[in-house]
Amino acid sequence: MKLEIRMMIKYASAIVFIIAGILFNQFNIGTNFDIMGSVGNWLIYVGFVSLAINVLRTMKSPKKKPDERAYYIGAKANRIVFVAIILVAFFIMVIDGIKPITLSYHLFMSYFVCGIVFTYFIAYSILNTIN
Repeated sequence: MKLEIRMMIKYASAIVFIIAGILFNQFNIGTNFDIMGSVGNWLIYVGFVSLAINVLRTMKSPKKKPDERAYYIGAKANRIVFVAIILVAFFIMVIDGIKPITLSYHLFMSYFVCGIVFTYFIAYSILNTIN
């Protein structure tokens, strides 16, 4: 019962975000938002992403209880990703000092976050096969 109420709240909040975004766009509220056009577009984007996450969570297989091995592999993968972030940040600072990077900030950060997720996935997969 409690789980169903939480899921209903999550779906309702996603729909509220989408409706609020449509209303913001309709009434031209926050239209000169530099990052992605308008605040309404961001609200619609967040609403659809949260809706997709909720749908995917309900469609996944039954919950498995993680054991100590999974926690151990996750912790080691986190450690590898942290070291990779520090090294990549250092090399980016050195490269930026030699030749300035002219990539826009939001594009740079999106690539950086995708790189972090990709590094974690690779590290977890390799550690899972080794251990």
